[in-house]
Amino acid sequence: MLRNFLVAGAAIAVVWSFTFISQPVAAGSCTILGEKAIGLKQSETSARALKQLNRKANHWANKSGYKTVWLSKVATICTKKGALYSCTVGAKACGG
Repeated sequence: MLRNFLVAGAAIAVVWSFTFISQPVAAGSCTILGEKAIGLKQSETSARALKQLNRKANHWANKSGYKTVWLSKVATICTKKGALYSCTVGAKACGG
């Protein structure tokens, strides 16, 4: 009887380890992406840079064979150079 419990416990441990420990591998991978944009208005320039970043993230996911992509830790830095704004957007893109 004790042997049956040990075999069942070992089988459950093996199934659990394959199910839960392998999840990060099945979730996909992540990369850091960045884009720049230049414009006359800061809000439009920032929005354009974010739009380009989303396009780049979708291209990366499609190229890598992922069906979904999400951005996390999006950071936007805008500086003014003369009359023009220069915005840089960076994010961590993960595919799954």
